[in-house]
Amino acid sequence: MTRTDELARALVGAWRSGAPLSAGEARRLAPLDEGGAYRVQAEVAAALGWFPGGRPRAWKIAAPKAGQPKAAPVPDAFLVDSPARLPYDGFHTLVGIELELAVRLDRDLAADVDREAVSCAVGATMAAIEVFDVRAADWRSAPATFLLADQQMHARLVLGTGVRGPWSDRFAACELVFEVNGCEISRRRGGHPLGDPLQALPWLARHAAVHAGGLRRGDLVSTGTWVALYEAEPGDHVRARFEGVGEVEFLVEVPVVREVAPPSPR
Repeated sequence: MTRTDELARALVGAWRSGAPLSAGEARRLAPLDEGGAYRVQAEVAAALGWFPGGRPRAWKIAAPKAGQPKAAPVPDAFLVDSPARLPYDGFHTLVGIELELAVRLDRDLAADVDREAVSCAVGATMAAIEVFDVRAADWRSAPATFLLADQQMHARLVLGTGVRGPWSDRFAACELVFEVNGCEISRRRGGHPLGDPLQALPWLARHAAVHAGGLRRGDLVSTGTWVALYEAEPGDHVRARFEGVGEVEFLVEVPVVREVAPPSPR
């Protein structure tokens, strides 16, 4: 069994059982390169039946200021409409929050698409919250290739309100307000690491053409976070407002504690 196959099998087990891998397992099984990580993504998706239609309908991009972007397909069942309620005990190691703009394509994107054509292909832009989880303990110490293989830490994509029509550059400079339990955590104008949330989409079109048959009309792309990862706690009500675009929110449900009845006296 190859390292790729072993990691894919271990991640499938973690998804099914709810029990994360140990930190040692994550380090031992981490792919040697990004190519191996993408193969693990595909093997796990196939084993768990994440794409009933045969291909992903949504993608997430991690767009660093330096280096090549990274991506992961979003399972169909992980697309959640706002306002949402997500159970805290449904996650493995954390409920991480990143605030993003998501775009829905109004036409197919060829693998050689340029940035200008990407703008014209956008049919809607909406507020989104990507929710993160890692299927390994001590996730901060996990190798980057493990995190990429583990769907680049993806857990859910909460989709809020938005606007129809082609992309407008003013969206990249809009004000973002982030609140938790009614308290303002941050307020900023702009904030995408690349300045332009669509800059990595030509790369994604090439990546998807190799790994999943390309980007098609109706596909959704979450374009990368505007804020640092925020770890939510049980009971947190998370809300984000992108000025001129839309709002998105969800509640982290508190785990239900079930009392165990004492044994009956004999």
